[in-house]
This record gives sequence, structure tokens and C-alpha cells, in this order.
Amino acid sequence: MYTAIRCAFVLAAAVFSSSVFGDYVANRLDYVDPGTGAVANFTQLWSINNKGTALGAASFDGGATAFSFIYDPATANYVRLPLPPGFDGITTFANPTGINDAGVMTGTTFEPTGSRGFTLKDGVFTFFSIPGWAETGARTIGNPTAAHPQGVVVGYVDDGVFETLQSFAGFVYDPATAASATINTVDSFITFMHGQNALGQIVGNIFADGSSLAFGRWGTMFTPTTGVDPMLGGTISYFRVNDMRTSARGINDNGLIAAAVQDATGSTQTYVGTSGSFQLVNVPGSTGPACPDSFFLPGTFPEHITNAGQVFGQATDSACIQHGFIATPASLPTGTTSTGAHTFSVDVAASAPIFISAPTAIAYDYALGEHDPRFASVRLPLGMGNNKFVVVVRHKAFAVNAGQLFDFRTHGFEKGVKTFRVACIDPAARLDPVNSLAFPTELTFVEAGKFTGTQQPLVTATGDHDRGDGPISQSECRERLLSRHDADEADD
Repeated sequence: MYTAIRCAFVLAAAVFSSSVFGDYVANRLDYVDPGTGAVANFTQLWSINNKGTALGAASFDGGATAFSFIYDPATANYVRLPLPPGFDGITTFANPTGINDAGVMTGTTFEPTGSRGFTLKDGVFTFFSIPGWAETGARTIGNPTAAHPQGVVVGYVDDGVFETLQSFAGFVYDPATAASATINTVDSFITFMHGQNALGQIVGNIFADGSSLAFGRWGTMFTPTTGVDPMLGGTISYFRVNDMRTSARGINDNGLIAAAVQDATGSTQTYVGTSGSFQLVNVPGSTGPACPDSFFLPGTFPEHITNAGQVFGQATDSACIQHGFIATPASLPTGTTSTGAHTFSVDVAASAPIFISAPTAIAYDYALGEHDPRFASVRLPLGMGNNKFVVVVRHKAFAVNAGQLFDFRTHGFEKGVKTFRVACIDPAARLDPVNSLAFPTELTFVEAGKFTGTQQPLVTATGDHDRGDGPISQSECRERLLSRHDADEADD
């Protein structure tokens, strides 16, 4: 076992009053049982990979008992994850908290004898413990690299005694070789390492004892000293947002951090930024006084941030119901046309995702401005009703689920497209007090330029204006559009 180099310095992170990293819009997600349609009253989102597979936990009894799940973009269903053989989910439990692009998960067991880390691949659990420590808690797993073909796992360990200020440490673990490195910090009551990126940076938090740093929670960031390999040692910096108690949880490959920040009242909210500047991410409905039957205040707690800047975590509303939440950095409309279409003005790079957002409708038409580069792909938001949509291009209709990347060029439109329609949005999305406010659409373009186009809300679910038979159900909308087999025009 190797020991990471320790070098502490402190950064005081300021919150800018203006939006440094763009406007964030929020959606929330509740686990829905695919068999019964029952909606969980406790949902936690842990992570998502680049294939759109999201990892979470849910409960139907407010968290007294819970289970883990993934959202499968191929089916738009939530799938419960198995427990290890011999685990009962009550006295013994395994909680996955991280997933990589290969679909490999990692997490922590909770057993009468203590806690172990594990990886979960193709339904097979592999357990591990860091030598020299009583308990191991794994949190996230990175993508495979040449140096670490199974990725690296990040987490924390403790000695099981908790009698010293070095009873906790962070760790990095290589599942391929079983090698590990500990990450030591200044004296603290608790050390917790969680998020990681492709540069080998790791974020987490400590609970300082007041000797080296002011008493309470501090965000931490570990940076490798040799290339991008955290196994070879590194340095640690400590930071707070506006001198408030800070727990860093996610860091993306651009160095953007998602942190949970607790104010003097005890309310915890999500902030996004770098160690030098952060901004508050507002999730509607997550503020207010404590519920009569709970000492917890409404708030949000992030767990993961994607390279596109999307934040995943948990939001507690004013009724103290806990939902998964997704916060998306989106360009908002600059105005509207005479027909009610939302207008935008966004600089774009080839194949680089952007998000645009407008209030949720039952269908939209998306169109380019006069000199805009063509649309290359679209990805639709998770948490909107049953997560099922229909994308229409000219006379072709395609069933597309939330989280799926739909590339126009691989579906018969080699040059990209100038217009497309998103239809058959589940009407339930418009009834949710949070999800009705924002429909963040991920777009990429075939080349660099500026998007000056529009997102037009439509008055019918199919987008057809010649039907006088009133509203139709989502299933009927899908049947009408997906049954079309008209010949398409040539790619222009």
C-alpha cells in the first residue's frame, strides 16, 4: 500500500452574484415501479454515465428500507439491482454509488462485521478491503485507462475505533491489481473522498477539528503530482464556499466541482464552480422551513457532475419528500417570435453539446436560423413523465427515450438536419410543479458557428394541426406517428 503525499493549502471560494457558468434549470425524478406504476416517496440519484445509464436508490417507506436501481435508456425503465448472495437488504445491504462508461458499478456493503467495498460487473459482485483499515467505503469508479484497465475506485476508510484525528483517510484502489494508495489529510474527525475525473483529481470533504483549519466541514481537492495517476501521490487543497460548511462531491474533466454547502440555518444547497468561484444552483421547491414531522430542512445535495455540467443528486422539497434531481446548465430564450417560438443565440462548437431550455410543452419544433450549422444530434431530458418521446424528421418518426443520444447522421441524414420535431411528451411532465418549468434539450452541431434558431411549442401532441378530434393520449400519439412509413425526401 502506498501513501499519497500530503500538502495542504487553503482557498476561500467566493460566490459571484452573476451567473459565471451559465443559467441552471432543474428537473426532478421519482423512481416508478415498472410493474405496478407505484411512485417512490424517496429517490436518490447517485451518478450517470455517458451512455445515459443513471444510478440511484429508492424507497417506498421514506427510506426505512431502500433498494438500488438503474435507469435504462434502452427501455426507459427503472431496473432494480440485485443484492449479493446471502444479503437480505435489511441487516446486510450493498449500496452502489458510482458507475462508469463500461457499466461497472462500485459501492459499499453494510454488514454486522463492518463495511467493504465492491465492484459490480455483469451481475457479479467482487469485494475488497483496503489493508490496514477496519472498514472500506467505495464511492466512485473511473473509466478504464491504459494504466488502469478496470478504472480506479475512490472512497474512504476508517479504523473502526475513531479515537484519533487520523481515524479516517481517503483511498484510491485499482481493481485489476488490488493495489491501493491512501490519501491523508490534516487532522479531522471525518475524511470523505468521493468524486474523480480523468485528470486524476479527487474531491470530498473533511470535518476539521479546528487546529489546522476552522472547525467544521471543508471541501477537499486532491491533485496528482505525476501525470494523471492518483495512485502515484499528490497534494490536497481545502476550500469553503463563502466561508460556509462545504462538502465537495463531484468533479468533471473540466475541473468543475459540484458541492453541498450548508448555511448558518442548517439548510444545504448545491453550488457549482471551481475552487475559486462558485454559483448557487436553484432547485424550485427546495427551500423553506423544516417540516413539522422532521428536523431536516428542505434543500439539495449533489453527488455527481458530468462533463457537460449536469448535476445529479437529491432534493428535499417543502413537504420533506426526497426526489432525485438533475440540474442542467442551459441557454434560455432571448425572446419569442410572433408565433410564440422561443428564440436563442448560442455559440456552438462542432460535436460539443449545448443545452437549451424552455417551459415544458406537449411537443416542439426545433429549427435553425438562416446561417446556423446543422443539428448533428439530440438528447432528451430524464424525469419527464415516462421518459418516452418520438423524434420526427421530415416523414420519418423514431421512438427515442430520455438519455439516449439520437444522432441524425446515423439515421439516414448524413449531413445533419435543419429542423426536427419532438412529439408525444408525457402530459404528466406538465403537471409536475418543477418539471413543468424546464425542458432542457441537449444539442450538438455538425460544425462550429452560432445557433440562432427556435424551439416552437406545439398545440397538439403529434404536432399536426389538421386534427379536430381533441386531445389524444401519449400512447395514441406514439401509435399514430410511429406507424407512418412515408418515403422521405433526399438528404439536401
